[in-house]
Amino acid sequence: MRALLVDHPGDMRLVELPVEEPVPGEVLVRVGAAGICGSDLELLDGTRAPGYVRYPIVPGHEWAGTVVAVGTGVRTIRPGDLVVAEGIRPCGECTRCREGRTNLCDAEYAETGFTHPGAFADYVRVPARLVHVLPPGTDLAAAALLEPAACVANGLLDRALAPGLDVAVVGAGTLGLLAVAMAALASPARLVVVGTRPDRLALARRLGATDAVDVRDADALDAFAGSFDLVFEAASRADGAHVAVALARRGATVVLEGLSGDTAPNVSSEEVVLKHLTLRGIFGASSAAWQRVVALFASGLFDPRPLITHRFPLEQHEAAFEVVRDRDAGALKVELVP
Repeated sequence: MRALLVDHPGDMRLVELPVEEPVPGEVLVRVGAAGICGSDLELLDGTRAPGYVRYPIVPGHEWAGTVVAVGTGVRTIRPGDLVVAEGIRPCGECTRCREGRTNLCDAEYAETGFTHPGAFADYVRVPARLVHVLPPGTDLAAAALLEPAACVANGLLDRALAPGLDVAVVGAGTLGLLAVAMAALASPARLVVVGTRPDRLALARRLGATDAVDVRDADALDAFAGSFDLVFEAASRADGAHVAVALARRGATVVLEGLSGDTAPNVSSEEVVLKHLTLRGIFGASSAAWQRVVALFASGLFDPRPLITHRFPLEQHEAAFEVVRDRDAGALKVELVP
């Protein structure tokens, strides 16, 4: 099979690898679409945190595909099934796993596309216990967005979304726009998105935002300061957390999901205390979050297709990554299509 192999940071090339049959408890999937994420850029650039990647590696953790073979002992998944799979590979036995927080597994970190071969290839092998079967006829390009959507759901599940809440989303990238689409399902009183790019702010309105604010408009931000029950931050900017806390009203919940790479403090502990805020960081997606997102997607209530802007075959991977990096290319979610 063809696969994109990163031998070490800065070295990614298309290679031929053998297709390995699934071992007991695994499934082999023909990849239909695989999204490029900011963490894939970190993997390629060598800036991903130590312990969260092993080289050489075939990246690709946002994907969907068709089962072509199953290992012995797999009974609920059949060849021909359309599927996605959880990326994090939890041990299932530690305290965090027993609590249902499988994304926080205490065992050595393991995730498809970072420590185990991913989906920037014709085929990918994954444990059957992590697979979610999708309805026949599913759009695999859309389903490939269920991985980042599950990460968003993991953040929103920590705060009961009830109708009538005032909700703000900081960041209008993939995670931020998925958060807008998901929060809109709960019928908030207000759903405001904060970002920088006019095209993405316009898309946020189409996905359900009632207002869109340019983060550089200080007056507009001041007008919204201290007025939201729930603030979801996915800006991946050093000032994202600061903006999120400023937007929260007293007693609110602030969910931080963006990683800026900046280690300098960007949240005032004084403001957190004086506002009596619940501040939550989110890492990855639990099995419960995956189940929630797959159910919403399968029912037709949640449709991430508007976020897909570019699709490239594997042999054009260099062009695909260039588009992801180019802020003027108008790219949102770029996918590789084996």
